[in-house]
Amino acid sequence: MNAGDPAGDERAELGALVELCSLPRMGPARIRALMGGGDALGAIEHLRRGREVMLAGLRACRGVDETLIAAWRRQVASAFDQAAASGQLVGAGLLDAHAQAGIWMTVPARTDAAEIWESDPEPPALLFGQGAAIDPAVRRVGVVGTRRCTAYGRTVAKQLGAGLAGAGVAVVSGLATGVDGIAQRAALDESGQVIGVVGSGLDQVYPASNRALWADVARHGTLLSEYPLGRRAAPWQFPARNRIVAALCEVLVVVESGPTGGSMYTVDAAAERDRPVMAVPGPITSVASVGTNRLLSEGCAPVCDVDDILAALGEPAGAHGSAASPAPPSCELDRQVLDELTAGPRTLDELTLRTGAGLAELASALGRLQLAGWAAETGGWWEKAR
Repeated sequence: MNAGDPAGDERAELGALVELCSLPRMGPARIRALMGGGDALGAIEHLRRGREVMLAGLRACRGVDETLIAAWRRQVASAFDQAAASGQLVGAGLLDAHAQAGIWMTVPARTDAAEIWESDPEPPALLFGQGAAIDPAVRRVGVVGTRRCTAYGRTVAKQLGAGLAGAGVAVVSGLATGVDGIAQRAALDESGQVIGVVGSGLDQVYPASNRALWADVARHGTLLSEYPLGRRAAPWQFPARNRIVAALCEVLVVVESGPTGGSMYTVDAAAERDRPVMAVPGPITSVASVGTNRLLSEGCAPVCDVDDILAALGEPAGAHGSAASPAPPSCELDRQVLDELTAGPRTLDELTLRTGAGLAELASALGRLQLAGWAAETGGWWEKAR
């Protein structure tokens, strides 16, 4: 590298950043503390030389002790030795490994979408990505919710994902099971734009059941992480991931959520970043809607269809993604069963007692309602799907 070579300087800084990110148990807050407003090259040097003034901020981070700092210093010293032996930059091997895996790296503040991070209190130091770069001209909406969503939640997530895609709005979420993945799969099925943010290295699919979704987002959308290859999922990394989801979206929509959990972490992060939060109303009898109904009671705007979200974005409304409801049941028993499911989930035994119908008649009614899209069964419980 020639002194003063901009491209060389950028690669040196990128190599130092990826080396920092690869340190065990290193996270965004610890990187910020170590950098102390400076650059990654300086932070690596602070660790290498054990500069006490700069390490003081690192020691103030929760969970950082002398044993961890010593492990980081050993890894950095090894990286310097390897670089010197090969005549390469520190982190060059990691840069090459990611490039060979088809993963690009970027410092968010230096991209075309830098305005997203200008006032962010905790911007990622480095993002690893697959697929397309974020286009700041495309509107972005976050859709999040519980992993244990009901049939109602699945239906709403699918409708919103498809509707936003039809309106040309990118769907941002965390690629989790449940609401997140359903909304993003629906958007992909409509050839829409999707931004998935994950809490592990891009080679560490979590949950494993979403492997096909990860691959499709990487192929047809944008897959992002702030963790390097090899970093496995860990509980503390998901709240950190959620702040990136909140930062990327212009409006956050919560479909179903309990009173606590990942969705509420994202809500808090969105509020901290002045992102509007909207919520889908749910049955007061449903545990899955306790959190969303509470958000509504606290003043969040309700989402009844995609047009509500487009209005919040300042976009023209239309019939985007509002799938036509099936025809009302014509059979008296079907209507009676649907009335029961409207009141809340029911088991087959409960429906038998409440309707007075025989098992054969009831099974036929439920089959007709399920085929028409009015009812769904999960784990032995029947519930209204719309």
